[in-house]
Amino acid sequence: MLGVTLLVASIGLADSINPSTLIPALWLVSSSRDRRLASYTLGVFAVYLTGGLILLLGPGPRLIALLHHLHGPVEHGLQASGGVLALALALTLWRSRKKADGQTRARHLRTPASAFALGATIMAIELPTAFMYFGAISAILAAHPATPLEIALLVAYNALFVAPLVVLLAAARIAGARTERWVATASGRVRYLGRIALTGVIGAAGATLLAFGVTGLLVV
Repeated sequence: MLGVTLLVASIGLADSINPSTLIPALWLVSSSRDRRLASYTLGVFAVYLTGGLILLLGPGPRLIALLHHLHGPVEHGLQASGGVLALALALTLWRSRKKADGQTRARHLRTPASAFALGATIMAIELPTAFMYFGAISAILAAHPATPLEIALLVAYNALFVAPLVVLLAAARIAGARTERWVATASGRVRYLGRIALTGVIGAAGATLLAFGVTGLLVV
């Protein structure tokens, strides 16, 4: 079990460097909204954990077994379709990379409840494409631990996933105005660079999937 624990922890830490969750968190800190940042973090954690538990304790084993049996044109068609969708998302992100979003968020993030909803919505949108998360769940299922241990591993994964948000919240509360001034100065550049990084990752993944899918279909 030590091996699967270390694997799940390493994937969780890698998955935590996620521009989609970190960029809104940086904006909340720069706007002196630590209570809203706490609610936002809770929203991210709750939805990601709930989705993982549904998959782990529900249809997860059957879905993974089904995926292992997908071969031929169906598998390659799904790869190509996923690649096209990922490239379309990357193109959308690239076109919107310079748009200012501070005023829009300021109008909508007035309460902790709205910040919770933002975190929950981001994770609900990202969950269907959370391939690293699915890999961790697959590793947990393949190890066949007892159900309480499965749940504990999934909770640990999600705790690591939100660890950067918790660190940011703690820094904001300890350092106060100094952290807020630093983040306010850096947040614009971080948002811009984060969008570019996310666009690059999604675009590369989409191009790879599309290439594999099209090549497979041509060979078949």
